[in-house]
Amino acid sequence: MSKNWQSTLLCTLVIVIWGSLYISGRLVLQQIPALWVLFIRYALSSVILLAAGYHTLQGRIAIARKDWGELFFVGVVGYFLSNAALFLGIQYSSASFASLINSLTPVVISGLAIILLGEKVTKLQGLSLLVAVAGAGIIIGRPTQGVTTAGMVICVFALFSWAYATIHLKKLTARYDPLLVTGYGMAIAALLSLPSAWVFVRATGAAVSFTGTVWMPLLYTCLVCTALAHLLWNELLQKLPATYCASFYPLQPLTSMVLGVLLLGETMTPSLITGALCIVAAMVLNTLAARRTRNRS
Repeated sequence: MSKNWQSTLLCTLVIVIWGSLYISGRLVLQQIPALWVLFIRYALSSVILLAAGYHTLQGRIAIARKDWGELFFVGVVGYFLSNAALFLGIQYSSASFASLINSLTPVVISGLAIILLGEKVTKLQGLSLLVAVAGAGIIIGRPTQGVTTAGMVICVFALFSWAYATIHLKKLTARYDPLLVTGYGMAIAALLSLPSAWVFVRATGAAVSFTGTVWMPLLYTCLVCTALAHLLWNELLQKLPATYCASFYPLQPLTSMVLGVLLLGETMTPSLITGALCIVAAMVLNTLAARRTRNRS
């Protein structure tokens, strides 16, 4: 299998996994508040990733003092604040609205990558981004019901904070193994999530329930959507342009909508089919653009 298709399949896998997070997140948030979910995700994932890093790198897991500031930024803004805002956005607006806002991620990441990393976007890649975002918008439709001003602000903050943190992740993975970057970043986020979750529950009186039905979606959210997907994402950022990785983001709402139909009994609509065709077309355009760029180099 060529490297082009390997990159395409891995990027698709990561974004599809993150798209499924909206489904597992809906189920988990019915019993566990968002910030507690965040702490559990990062505490478990950081232990697994750092242990794997220690074993794989034979104990060479040190980070240079000059890079701890950037790593701390990634942990605080990228993993803690951004993902807390994402889950709070789902909890206080709607999953469809949060997914729609998140579908704009490639546009924001591409803009920041051009400004901060000097990356270039070809006309074909630009067309791919526009078609993909249009498809995401068609799939979601008009997600206005149940969306509050606070929920809207939270979702927009999640979008920009994650996009900006991705640029810093790109820089860090150029110097360190993605296992270390991901593990340390999540450990920082876990340390911040625990007191925040405790304060949130005390302030809101939200109930925390660990019944038998929540364990499977919770473990899936922690192990697959967090540890595995974030590790793969950082490895892809290490090897590929951030603009290319980000162009797959519109697959998230497609995934969440299809899984909603299959697992939650939601209705398949003409907008879902039309939007899906747009996103598939965008992914083909993006793959062709990447192949053309590599053939020229």
